[in-house]
Amino acid sequence: MGDAVAPTAAGFFRLHPNVQHALVHDLGWRALRPVQDLAVEAILDGCNTVVLAPTAGGKTEAALFPVLSRILSEDLPPVAALYVCPIRALLNNQEDRVQRYARMVGLDAFKWHGDVAASAKKRFLREPKHVLMITPESLEVILIGQKEDARRLFAGLSALIIDEVHAFAADDRGAHLMALLERLTRFCGRDVQRIGLSATVGNPDEIGAWLRGSSARSYRRVDPPRETPSRSFHVEMLAEGSAAARAATRCVGKKSLVFVESRSQAERVAAAMGGRGVEVFVHHSAISRGDRELAEAQFTSGTNTAIVCTSTMELGIDVGDLDLVLQVGAPSSVSSLLQRMGRTGRRTGTVSNCTFLCDTAETLVQAAALVRMVERGYVEEIRPAHDAVHILAHQVMALTLQENGVSRHRVADWIGGAAPFSEISPQDLQSTLDTMVAREVLHESDGLLSLGREGEKRFGRRNFFDLYAVFDAPNVLRVMHGGQEVGIVQAMFVRAALSKGTRACFRLSGRSWQIREVDWPRAICSVSPASSGLVPTWLGSPSFLSFELCQEIKRVLAGDERFAWLDDAASSELASLREGYDGLVSEGEAALSDDGEAVRWYTFAGGVINRLLAIGLEQVDGGEWTAGNWSLRLKGSRDLGRVRDAVERIRGLDWQVLADNAANDPALDEMSKFQVCLPEAMAIRLVAARSFDWRGTSKFVASHRVPVLSGGTPH
Repeated sequence: MGDAVAPTAAGFFRLHPNVQHALVHDLGWRALRPVQDLAVEAILDGCNTVVLAPTAGGKTEAALFPVLSRILSEDLPPVAALYVCPIRALLNNQEDRVQRYARMVGLDAFKWHGDVAASAKKRFLREPKHVLMITPESLEVILIGQKEDARRLFAGLSALIIDEVHAFAADDRGAHLMALLERLTRFCGRDVQRIGLSATVGNPDEIGAWLRGSSARSYRRVDPPRETPSRSFHVEMLAEGSAAARAATRCVGKKSLVFVESRSQAERVAAAMGGRGVEVFVHHSAISRGDRELAEAQFTSGTNTAIVCTSTMELGIDVGDLDLVLQVGAPSSVSSLLQRMGRTGRRTGTVSNCTFLCDTAETLVQAAALVRMVERGYVEEIRPAHDAVHILAHQVMALTLQENGVSRHRVADWIGGAAPFSEISPQDLQSTLDTMVAREVLHESDGLLSLGREGEKRFGRRNFFDLYAVFDAPNVLRVMHGGQEVGIVQAMFVRAALSKGTRACFRLSGRSWQIREVDWPRAICSVSPASSGLVPTWLGSPSFLSFELCQEIKRVLAGDERFAWLDDAASSELASLREGYDGLVSEGEAALSDDGEAVRWYTFAGGVINRLLAIGLEQVDGGEWTAGNWSLRLKGSRDLGRVRDAVERIRGLDWQVLADNAANDPALDEMSKFQVCLPEAMAIRLVAARSFDWRGTSKFVASHRVPVLSGGTPH
């Protein structure tokens, strides 16, 4: 390589000289990317910032270099910056990169999560580094379990970088993280700069407002103009069960990711691909960290390899340049599709690509709808919660441990500025605290709240392990082969397998295992290799599609356009489907049809809206309705005129009241392990908000006509 040439972008010259030198002489960079140049300007101007760029678009460097520059220029003590990731695997993947950049300029970084040795953590507490890489759960561990160390560690905190911020903003872990940031702000007594790194989303400024919390800093979005990326789609219709064979054929001689929609499906597809001329690995959240890292490492250097994976490979884990992304079936959102196919097309002369392997008519049409949405530039919006009262209750308990007791009148001072709590009134806060005291989750004495008897019982086990995370870990067993961890399986699956009285074998991490012994008190399942086995089941939430995606599916079925990215079998299947759905997919209509076995109402409204519609229909006219994503089904054959009358009558329902009433149903899943802390009305509100969309339902019934068609249902 010849002499290094200094980057010419304006942002470069604002960086500390040590950072400039490292970019030119250590990295050999000739220029900053536009996203990096703009991010340097925004961050060094002191703004809270959301940085948008596709996978491998340079977001990490865009945030880290100006933060390192600030640490040097302002002579900030460690810990000066936090680098927060949503999953451990992403921290592991980013560790070498972040450490290298920090060490190039005379600083250092340390990774802290549950798999890191206790001895290494103790060394860090004695000699902290300037950048701490961490998850929200591990940050809570430090604040609760290392109280004295926490105050010293974070006294100089100045910046927070959140990788994959869109993944946080969408769920309770994001609310937890924002509350943690408010608590840290109290520790250091300064306005901590907040920097979010995100894939493309439909509403980045809303995420920016959510990220801001109590910060008084100005906000800037970094989203430089980009050329429309070159993308290649291909949708294939296969015979049922042949997707794995087709995937294996496509992967020979290439580096490929094969995405599936569940952990069980990953194990099945990987097993079926085995022995077909390609090295196959499995990657999902139930296999061990060691096996995931082995898959990533061997895949990075391989040339005839495939990883069969779930969404765990969406979140920025770098496995190098890929040739192919294959999707068995279809993902449930445009953002997932963009993240997955964004793994390809990085090399000069290549394009981002995704091939869908569909073995059902439903996944074929879903894939077609997703491709159409991508082609017109649609991306889902993220809607962060602003009334997360259950997370507020969790944070009150955490504060009582962190502070050895906290006054109810100081709770808002600590965490009230967090955006996830912005719509919780002072009255609702006090009502929640009163409920927690009444139920002995909290104890109040001498003006201070502490953990009560019921709180200790529910959340005090294993040194308050249940308070470190806002999600409820399922009842699982660690699967061990000798001293090597293979992964986890749910305890109920193992019990069911053992109850059959036969040789109990199952597949995990792409291999088959026989159960040798189960140590139930220690939650360990000891195994030995086997020749074959059942695929475990893992409990999860139902897969409901959005209203927008289902409406696009309806438009695909209603149209007559021939899509160049469909193969012949897929084109033929789509043509047959369109013929079968004729009359059922007209714009502004939601048709009723009777096939002699059941009445179906074709709403194409998505599962969440359809679930509330089913409850409304059962209330006004009885019957047993089952909600899917495309339609609702009434068990048994009934007079269509009577059913249509029932559909008309539900237009007058108060859908918000109906959702609240339905949320009282004990059959509904608990939405949070902290529901016990909430007044009854707030608990109902939480379940209703998570289970139903009353606004969307109300809008749907007001805007759709309901024609009645006889003569069958499409197949």
